[in-house]
Amino acid sequence: MSLLDSLRPRPGLRVLVTAGGSGLGAAVARAFLEAGAHVHVCDIDRTALGRLAQEAPAITSSVADAAVAGDVDLVFDDVRGTLGGLDVLVHGAGIAGPTAAVESIDLAQWERTVAVNLTSHFLFARRAVQLFRQSSQDPAMVVMGSVAGRLGYGLRTPYAATRWALIGMVKSLAVEL
Repeated sequence: MSLLDSLRPRPGLRVLVTAGGSGLGAAVARAFLEAGAHVHVCDIDRTALGRLAQEAPAITSSVADAAVAGDVDLVFDDVRGTLGGLDVLVHGAGIAGPTAAVESIDLAQWERTVAVNLTSHFLFARRAVQLFRQSSQDPAMVVMGSVAGRLGYGLRTPYAATRWALIGMVKSLAVEL
């Protein structure tokens, strides 16, 4: 089966979408649901998850900060409990981070951008792969990135740095898995 085939929404797939409460994440979740997949989303925004639950009650959800290991563990407990396993991870959590000259960026802003835009991908990949190994499907991981991972951006150093690093992480995972 090709990668494209493994990502094509189809009935019975068990899918987790991060940052799935609104925007692109919610659209991805709805598309999988409409194709017959079983979908769980997580998001830091409880209100957005509430709106999604009203629009698509079959989608289960968890409130979580994708950059906090304990929250990610709870998401995967929920996934295991509601979906019984995992076939597809769509990881779209990310933040813009500060827009400022590098000398004006404080360490907390840098660390938060790295945590959400890079560490969260590690946390979710690590847990997803454990469930992928038990899947009878051809599992797939979709990682949302940005052209900032290919180009430098003045005044956006933390964001661009995390997107460059994410490319390296995904390429390494492709070789490893």
